[in-house]
Amino acid sequence: MCLLVLQIIPGIIAMVAVAVLARGGADLGFPQWPGLEALFAAHPVTNKILIDALHLNYVLISILTGMLLRNVIGIPGILMSGIRTSRLFIKIGVILLGSLYSIMDLANLGIKAFLIISVFMTLTLILTLYMGQRVGLSPASTSVLAAGTAVCGVSAIIATAPAVRARISDVAYSIATILSVGLIFLFAFPGIGSLLGLSPHQFGVWAGTGILNSGQVLAAALAFDHGTAEQASVSLKTGEIFNLTRILFLPFVVLALAVYNSRLTEDDDYSIHTGFWSKFPFFIIGFIVVVIMTSFGLLGDTSPPSPELRFIRNLYNWFFAIGLAGLGMQISFDELRKAGGKPLLVGTLAATVKALGALIVVLLFISEKP
Repeated sequence: MCLLVLQIIPGIIAMVAVAVLARGGADLGFPQWPGLEALFAAHPVTNKILIDALHLNYVLISILTGMLLRNVIGIPGILMSGIRTSRLFIKIGVILLGSLYSIMDLANLGIKAFLIISVFMTLTLILTLYMGQRVGLSPASTSVLAAGTAVCGVSAIIATAPAVRARISDVAYSIATILSVGLIFLFAFPGIGSLLGLSPHQFGVWAGTGILNSGQVLAAALAFDHGTAEQASVSLKTGEIFNLTRILFLPFVVLALAVYNSRLTEDDDYSIHTGFWSKFPFFIIGFIVVVIMTSFGLLGDTSPPSPELRFIRNLYNWFFAIGLAGLGMQISFDELRKAGGKPLLVGTLAATVKALGALIVVLLFISEKP
């Protein structure tokens, strides 16, 4: 155990350093460093271009810095064990995000999210499976790609691969496709949302439905509206409910794709070895516990937010900054180049149709406020 802790510490320190570079060091006792976001905002030119137009905030800066470190300088092997804990930081941040909601909020947003996500997820699965079959992809390759585009990106691909007995190359192509398309969406969504005049709530619905990877949903929502300790990000609050709803569907999608493959290959073992409960996102239970604590006032008043709630909101922003910095450090341009040919064509088309469809639904049916 001690050896494991020692192995991950260097990588965690590297992720924290990138987060501090982007966010500033005031919370950690280094008020002399305001952070790159504050420096960009202080200059009229960079503020207009980077902050106002491109929505570049500490979250996107963390991801971009991590990507530059990985692809320009290189990440020493000693750091990789710690950097791979980035998803844990994001999950802890999501648990703490429960402090934004009451049980009534969860019920109101959750019903809307369930209806929209279930429709888009089903249609995206059908579309991806159909296109994959038409261009000649194997059932296993099409299935992992369909899970990635329909549910929650890389996590869904990794969860689905054993259930459909996908080859390593199938997984690699699918992950590269999802990350490539997702990165474009991550940086394009905030700008498009601003041009169309979307409210933070509308943007949250669009991002939570249309962006492929869970970490990218968080980053885009915070880029569009990162909020403050007094006024939390509405786009994040809305988008994360839609994202969590997608994640909750994951075990059922894995089971359905396993059965789909078993029918095509006439092998019933596919539906037996899916490990259904191992796919269940148990961290969502922690999220619900925090929602209940907030609803019953165990974390203090919500309006105005108590010191405890302001502390938690600041804390989850740090967890997201650290986790997304690690996410950037794991994005290799060489690996993204693996996306090519048929998987890239199918994944890009399915993802684009999903994003455009979600945007149309938002413009036609989603009000500006929750």
